[in-house]
Amino acid sequence: MTKHKDKNLIELVKGGSVSLVIKLMGMLFGYLSMLFITKYFGAEEWGVYSLCITVLSVAIIFPKFGFDTSLVRIIAELNVKNKQDQISGVLLRSTLISIALSLLVIVAITLFADVVVSKVIKQPEMLYYFKIISIAIIPMALLTIYSSLFQALKKTAFFMLFQATLINVVFFILLIFYYNFEIDFSGTFNLYVIAVFIVLISLILFLVITIKKLNTDKITKREKPSFGYLKIFKISFPMMMSSSFALLIGWVDIFMLSYYKTTTDIGIYNTTLKLAALSTITLMAVNAIATPKFGEFYISKNIAGLKETVKNSTKMIFLTSTPILLALIVFARPILGFFGEEFKVGYLSLIYLCISRFINAISGSVGYLMQMTDQQNQFQNVLIVAFVINLILNYLLIPKYSYEGAAIASGLSMIFWNLALVIIIKRKLGFWTFYNPLQNLRE
Repeated sequence: MTKHKDKNLIELVKGGSVSLVIKLMGMLFGYLSMLFITKYFGAEEWGVYSLCITVLSVAIIFPKFGFDTSLVRIIAELNVKNKQDQISGVLLRSTLISIALSLLVIVAITLFADVVVSKVIKQPEMLYYFKIISIAIIPMALLTIYSSLFQALKKTAFFMLFQATLINVVFFILLIFYYNFEIDFSGTFNLYVIAVFIVLISLILFLVITIKKLNTDKITKREKPSFGYLKIFKISFPMMMSSSFALLIGWVDIFMLSYYKTTTDIGIYNTTLKLAALSTITLMAVNAIATPKFGEFYISKNIAGLKETVKNSTKMIFLTSTPILLALIVFARPILGFFGEEFKVGYLSLIYLCISRFINAISGSVGYLMQMTDQQNQFQNVLIVAFVINLILNYLLIPKYSYEGAAIASGLSMIFWNLALVIIIKRKLGFWTFYNPLQNLRE
């Protein structure tokens, strides 16, 4: 038993460390891109770029259909049942569904872009960018879905590389060319879309190799697929709803800032969001390796192994996130000043966001744990309530307090759903996900 625990801990630490290094590289290039845009193009261009990313993120919710999470759960089950030869079939069915849904979204954007820009976003320049966003929907959705396959197969290095790191690297290189050679791409977001296409092509090449290896390693059996279209739909739909509301919780403040305030305010607030996200580096890195393990332990009915993995992962997240959060809180004003004097006014927003990220860190990987243990419907319901809370608070606070109000609304909704999920997991699985350093000292 002890050897089994040690093996799981080593796998978690090793996989988490690799993911962390790659994630750090991706974030480094992400922040370099942010710094480059804010320094050479100003807060307004950064605001336009941020708004485009937000709209694209919302636009691919339906095309992704929760596959980026459900595939991890499905493939974990296929691995446990020794049916790896069915993975390519699941991926093909998911791809066809995603492309069909993408086309529906593109048609909707084409028909309603004028109304959304004039009545909701109220930023006239976005009408042009809606056309660019339409072009990016299919490649971005497929990029997100295909990268999750590597997570499910515990190839965390490839997962983290293709999920975000390579896009940030390619995007930054394109920014340098754009600026130094004065190439007219009509905005920095267009360069991001080009980066998405480049990374998707490279991902497909690696994916083909991986699928071929899976099929050659296993003897293909003529049997009914374990996951047809209907079963994939049933698993994925609540996960799509959960990811939809999680994303909306994170981005509704951007939309409401665009409605009530200026792109400069969006640029300042989005910078505080990016900085607060530094504290979640380990959370994302640990999730990359822990999520498929959650699924495998649960399917195997090994609750003791599941509890131990959760405990170790939360401990890693807490110990690495806390110093970053303290640094961001103490040095909020000078850190923001690094992006320009106009960004210093957002220091209170950064502090509010960091407080909520601390609760997020000590709660552990509650969202992924819920979805890997067949509690995706309850997870979805909690996030719907959190979204309503966030929406109401943004409506009440943004008109008067601008980005500070947005930070308070976002922070309180995050604290709510983390604490709610911790309590649900305790009731359903019988253990707390919280990491308590004082308890560990007593032990």
